[in-house]
Amino acid sequence: MGPVVDGLLIAVSPCVKLMFQVIEFGAEMRHVLGCPDGRGSVPALARSPVEARSCRSKESFPMAELGVVRRYAYWADRRIRAIGVDNGISLDRRISWKAKLGNIPGIGGAEFAQDARALDRTEIAERIERAIGARAVQDFVTPPKVDYAKGVGRVEFAQLSGFYGRGGVVMHTSTRSSSGARVDVCLFGSLQNLADYAGASDNHPGGWTSSAAGAIELYLENREAVSNSRWYDPESLALEALKIATEQGVTGPRHEHQGKPSTRGFTLGQAKESEWLAEIYEDVVLDKDRWTFSHDETGHGVDRILIGAPLWIRTPSPQAVTRFRDLR
Repeated sequence: MGPVVDGLLIAVSPCVKLMFQVIEFGAEMRHVLGCPDGRGSVPALARSPVEARSCRSKESFPMAELGVVRRYAYWADRRIRAIGVDNGISLDRRISWKAKLGNIPGIGGAEFAQDARALDRTEIAERIERAIGARAVQDFVTPPKVDYAKGVGRVEFAQLSGFYGRGGVVMHTSTRSSSGARVDVCLFGSLQNLADYAGASDNHPGGWTSSAAGAIELYLENREAVSNSRWYDPESLALEALKIATEQGVTGPRHEHQGKPSTRGFTLGQAKESEWLAEIYEDVVLDKDRWTFSHDETGHGVDRILIGAPLWIRTPSPQAVTRFRDLR
């Protein structure tokens, strides 16, 4: 028995297998010869070197383990496509191709073809990541500013009050660099880009809202701090963004909500072991001589704050997301 290609069962002799190994169809053969992810059935040696490298790269990802299906909790399609246009990255369709094998004694000829089709999200993400390359920083040991950042960890989602006609969402995650510095990441985006399974349509209670919300909104629109506001400098602005991401919706003493985002208003859910990639607008290291925080204040223990917009946040499955409506 041989592989099934486009619904046709093809007998494969050792000679044909050898021809598969030496003929490079390129990365466009993926959805026929496929990576070992359920989309093809030809052995790994039958893939091109380009495709084999791509498959090895996927196999090294925590979320690409056998039997794990990625889901995108957040997908900023317009932003992603704008980056593609600005950098000459084709994100529209895969090219069509056709390849023929000559007559083989006892078998005859074989022909393989792939029609042009739209790229799926994983393919688009791969092209964007490949183009950005090392510019996407994951270990924040170098001085600011980074243009893109990525990471894997818990991400919290909350609706923004007063932003974009109540259509905004803020996402927060925290990480540590290899040097031990704590880095908090505040990502602002559109609620329309958030998946329903991540809580996009869920109702939530209200609570405290920041008086700096307007200044943050203007900054996100213009990419510069408002000169006549109280939060005119990058560090003050970054701290207010962090307060919005981690304290919005608080009622009563702050310490009662520490480590319990579901108890705050506006919060929608959180995703464990999420993989994220973001465009960064602001990247500041807090001046320890300037700021002093008590143990329950926002900023305590934080060394660096990033403000930006997510391109995507993806999870191993919808079950990796906790919707706070189920905890209230």
